[in-house]
Amino acid sequence: MLTFIAFFASIALIHILSIRMRIHPFLSLISAAFVYGILCGMDHRSIIVHITSGLGGIFSVLCIIIFSGVAIAEFLNRTKDIKTIINDILMIFKRDCSLVPLFSGYLLSIPVMCCITAFIVLNPIVEGIALKVKYPEKKFTYMLSIGTVISYNLIYPSPVIIVITDALDIDPFDTLVVSIPLSALLLILSYYHMRTNIEIIPEKIHASFRSSIGAWSPIVISILLILLGLIVDNPIINFLGDVNVALLIGVSVSITLAKRDLSADEIGETLKRSSGRAGRILLDLCGAGALGSIIAHSNFPMDVIGLVEQSFIPVMLSPFLIAIVIQTAQGSRVVTTIIAASLVKDLACMETVFMICAGTFIFSYVSDPYFWLVKQDSSMKETLRYYTVPLALAGAVVLVCAILLLYSK
Repeated sequence: MLTFIAFFASIALIHILSIRMRIHPFLSLISAAFVYGILCGMDHRSIIVHITSGLGGIFSVLCIIIFSGVAIAEFLNRTKDIKTIINDILMIFKRDCSLVPLFSGYLLSIPVMCCITAFIVLNPIVEGIALKVKYPEKKFTYMLSIGTVISYNLIYPSPVIIVITDALDIDPFDTLVVSIPLSALLLILSYYHMRTNIEIIPEKIHASFRSSIGAWSPIVISILLILLGLIVDNPIINFLGDVNVALLIGVSVSITLAKRDLSADEIGETLKRSSGRAGRILLDLCGAGALGSIIAHSNFPMDVIGLVEQSFIPVMLSPFLIAIVIQTAQGSRVVTTIIAASLVKDLACMETVFMICAGTFIFSYVSDPYFWLVKQDSSMKETLRYYTVPLALAGAVVLVCAILLLYSK
């Protein structure tokens, strides 16, 4: 019970500091992490260790990815290549641009195996398209984030599916029979919920095929390297295909191409601006990682399990409920699946896989690093409305499908 009190007190503190007092999210999240540890009765050394390890874990995983994605975006903007890319896209999707953020996020999240990486790479393009069609750019940003999470939570070889199927000893390829049509259903529902039918005529910019190749090169080369790293069994290709290495190569390509238009000082200034912007993003993500880490290392997960076992909830719903609470507590979808799948091994079946997946959708909130990445320059209320709630509805649809699958046997 003490862990639940500490958890809700931490959430309340985040709201007071972030919304009422306008304190930076990093300070709000770190403060909430310390308060949680103190209220749970942890000793001071454990509190510091769990907070710093959670912060450091997020930094080590996302530092290169965030910086590289931001740097590529900055160079595209500085060299005006972003206009070429946006115009190329608009020439294909003249009538309905709503499909672009949803579907591009869905597709890219699969090969890069990270919804955050896909978001960082695509967001500047998506925001540029939104400005072209005179539509709120944050709305397109939310659509992009939803598309990335749908495939990340459902489609093999996502780490989410790999972890669950490995723990439950289920062939991950068998999940594709359900996950592909299910994810398509979620995309359709999201599309009709958030789309816009604005028609746009692309600008007649003087762009050649060569300029289009140059503009797309940093993004396409990075994605192709990542794909090759997944399908080719070669040490050198695997190294170059690592998402960190591939994106750094993308940055190198951006710098090389930028030398045609920018001076050395301008390139240096662009990199400096990229570092500042990436640093601000990473602070928010690391703060969420610190809060999630200290909650995950407390008795909170076991208290949740005890609460579920003592309730009158049907046994087959326990994977879903356990996943919901663990996801809410610590934010990482992969950590949620690791804990939830290890606790429900006795219920190993295809339906259990998707009940856990459904739980990872339900409450993506302040402990979720992705929440803070998507929230940049938006209000908490708006992010809840266009990020947290649509994902929760997607989770409800996945749960209903899992239950129907169970009772159809």
